[in-house]
Amino acid sequence: MVGKHVLLVTVVVCCVLAVFSSLEAADKSRMSAAIEWPTITRECRPWAYWWWMGNAVNRPELTRHLETYRKAGMGGVHIVTIYGAKGCEDQYIDFLSPKWMGLLAHTVSEADRLDMGVDMTPGSKWPYGGPWVKDEDSPMRVLFQEYQVAAGGRVEQPIRRKDVKGAHAQLQCLMAFSSDGRIVDLTDRVDRSGRLDWTAPKTPSENWTLYAVFQGRTYRSVRAASPAAGGNAIDFFDQGSVKRYLARYDEAFADYRGKMVRAFYNDSYELPRANWTDRFFDEFQRRRGYDLRRHLPALRGKADAELVTRVQSDYRETVSDLLLDRFTLPWAKWAHGKGALTRNQAHGTPANALDLYAASDIPATETFGTGWLDRVGETPLAGSPRSYGGSDFLTLKLASSAAHVAGRPRTACEVCTCLGEHFRVPLRHAKAEMDLVLTAGINHFFYHGMTYSPSDADWPGWIFYAATNFSPSNTFWRDLPALNAYVARCQSFLQAGQPDNDVLLYFPIYDLWATRSDLQSMLHRLVIHVKGTRWLNDHMQDFSVAASSLLDRGIDFDFVSDRQLRGGIKVRDGLLIGADSSYKALVVAGCRWMPPETLERIATLAREGATVIVLGDLPFDVPGLGDLENRQARLGKVRAELGSGGRIGRGRLIRSDDLLSAIDRAGIRREVVTDYGVRLVRRKNDNGWTYFVINQMDRRLDGWVPLSVEAASVVVFDPLHERRGLGAVQPARSGRTKVYLQLDRGESLVLRALRDSVKGPAWVYSTPSGQPRRLSGLWQVAFVDGGPSLPESIEMRELASWTNCLGKNDSDEQLAARRAFSGTARYEIDFSKTADTADAWVLDLGQVADSARVTLNGQRLGTLFARPFCISLDGALRDGENHLEVEVTNLMANRIIDMERRGIPWCKYYFVYIHSGRFDRSGKLPSWKPFDSGLLGPVRLVPMATTTRPAG
Repeated sequence: MVGKHVLLVTVVVCCVLAVFSSLEAADKSRMSAAIEWPTITRECRPWAYWWWMGNAVNRPELTRHLETYRKAGMGGVHIVTIYGAKGCEDQYIDFLSPKWMGLLAHTVSEADRLDMGVDMTPGSKWPYGGPWVKDEDSPMRVLFQEYQVAAGGRVEQPIRRKDVKGAHAQLQCLMAFSSDGRIVDLTDRVDRSGRLDWTAPKTPSENWTLYAVFQGRTYRSVRAASPAAGGNAIDFFDQGSVKRYLARYDEAFADYRGKMVRAFYNDSYELPRANWTDRFFDEFQRRRGYDLRRHLPALRGKADAELVTRVQSDYRETVSDLLLDRFTLPWAKWAHGKGALTRNQAHGTPANALDLYAASDIPATETFGTGWLDRVGETPLAGSPRSYGGSDFLTLKLASSAAHVAGRPRTACEVCTCLGEHFRVPLRHAKAEMDLVLTAGINHFFYHGMTYSPSDADWPGWIFYAATNFSPSNTFWRDLPALNAYVARCQSFLQAGQPDNDVLLYFPIYDLWATRSDLQSMLHRLVIHVKGTRWLNDHMQDFSVAASSLLDRGIDFDFVSDRQLRGGIKVRDGLLIGADSSYKALVVAGCRWMPPETLERIATLAREGATVIVLGDLPFDVPGLGDLENRQARLGKVRAELGSGGRIGRGRLIRSDDLLSAIDRAGIRREVVTDYGVRLVRRKNDNGWTYFVINQMDRRLDGWVPLSVEAASVVVFDPLHERRGLGAVQPARSGRTKVYLQLDRGESLVLRALRDSVKGPAWVYSTPSGQPRRLSGLWQVAFVDGGPSLPESIEMRELASWTNCLGKNDSDEQLAARRAFSGTARYEIDFSKTADTADAWVLDLGQVADSARVTLNGQRLGTLFARPFCISLDGALRDGENHLEVEVTNLMANRIIDMERRGIPWCKYYFVYIHSGRFDRSGKLPSWKPFDSGLLGPVRLVPMATTTRPAG
């Protein structure tokens, strides 16, 4: 018996030890993974808008394109059908024809074979529309006509209004308003000819104003559509219009036997005059609780100021509701029924963009114009206008905020749209813009973009007009894989884990909707193409200032809407919980108007344990007009309950005129690293936190910086040069771990801050340890790839642009050939390593126009496309003689300039130059001079002292 007990105990002990051993092995595996690069999927790699011009595509060429893209490191394409190239009309294919659907199936299958994805626009270019969209299903606008009638008088002229093209608009209602407040509905007293059968009462002796409301067409059509895809745009406010539009796709996909696209896409709204729809009055009354027809003077801005504010706010909210309920949600349901996701650009809409983004599987935003370069300390190249387009960082956060709150793992962004004038956007500008965009919580880039271009098309092939040309015809294609690899590494970190922003920031949409305006600007839109800050700064300045101050002081946030607060935010352990995110507090700032339901919900969240911070006063009034007294009473009751702040149930309300002080009182630690000129985004995971940081200062960051988290180890990753190592850290004080960082201007790093200590290779810090040595001697320069032809080789003793320098025995023809050349030149030089000793050596190329591949002694060291153009020579530099090769690629602009100068036709499609906005087919360039090209230097060898344990 004793032996059996001993055996049983032994078995139990062995089982326990096995469990502990298994847990320990799992823990070691988990921690080991923490110092490794994340797995890169197709969605980590950059995608691109892929324009099919005239749908003139074929299967072999589609396969060739996709294989070329995949080899360059692309993760997917987004098919957009557009107008065709001149002279190729016989190759055009009708959109959605059986042949077109077969080509789509081939594309999706081939992409999947190559581990790529495919999205598509269910339409051509934008907005949604097509030849099957009838006039009655097209976008509508409201038109007004006023008539003054004296007592006893009549309106003699017909009650009619013509639209912008002279057609008669449809009468919606005719309402008579007397000066003493009487209202008469005269709609049914207007006959088909427009004649009004009504005489104004003679007594009492009052004047009357008649308001006629008409519904007219906007005549908006699909812009630059592909064959069989042009026609009316759709009415986004009418579900019947949307259903009839999508029925054409149901028909096309009925016999589709291929793999489904990953996502259907809706481009930015851009319907500036669409502000009405059939049965709008009925929808308004059902949603707002009163008859808008009885308040037409207020809608027109011709009533008491407060009444105007309330009625116009209700009108805007109704339009917002219709866009969500009648388009976005039915469209998403339709896509899901096809087995696809939705990707939606909600900006440009006259709606609460947060709710539209949240209703989409992949919220999507965009950058537009050169203004983004100003924000990152870069300057557009000569000829590109400065500060063109919008560059409001806060607009980007609308999309990522909705994604974070709603639990969407990816936020997409159309990047590099019109980032510079055509043919003159270097890769360094693309990287600088995308680095900034990543810090807004974006993690799924779409280049704008690439054009399908057949192999037999003359250079530069087919090009889209509103883009940075990322196609293989661009000379920078040779070095684009390096940028793609960088983007993929960054996004592999930022698509993992969960967002970890500090606070929720209530988005006071009713303050925007409460601003008075004339009819033309009655609908406020999130416009980012022309001036992205207008809608926010002009109408919500206090809120804009508060949001910007949070970011500047290292407090990141997600916007939250009324709908999200009421339906998607819970409280757990004192934290506000979204679908896949948590927050330490809710901030209400710059808010004057708030529905009682929202303030009631905020009070409930506080009672359940949340911290609520209110900057200044609580919202003082309810928006809108319907059920006004009851709603005002409800709001007043909650205001009284909340009072001046303090404990509210298990939570608390902090009221303050100093937002940052209130944040501190709430115990929220800010990221002090922003004081050093660093921008960042932070995410969390099971092991700790992930930071993406960029240095936007004009100077180098070299020192200890505190993080807001307590970490035992910090793994430093350099996504550009693919280096990693355990960073030097100092023990946490007051919950903050310090890490030593070295970042030159424009450089970025990923920091993985781990709760537990891990082992691994140390991060190597380096500092110049002596005077740099300039490489001098005779440079051999050979032109190895590009066109229109390869210039003859030259020699240089002093580095200079190949467009200006004169080589030995150079002729005017040879110089002209170099000035016309776009492509790659190989620079070679032999040099001796000095007797100086150093821990390491760095090669500094100085100025490069515009990207460079570096090889030393036959060993490929890497590709440089962004400042600083420096690279480590570890393992390649020899004592004695060394042979250096630098292959430099310039912009494609110089070759285009030469073609234009010589009258060689290259533009066989509609084109637009952003300096003028001219949209035509001439392709005529502004007066440009050839751009500096090549290795400009000075090239220097820099001795470095290295350490893994910085002082301090």
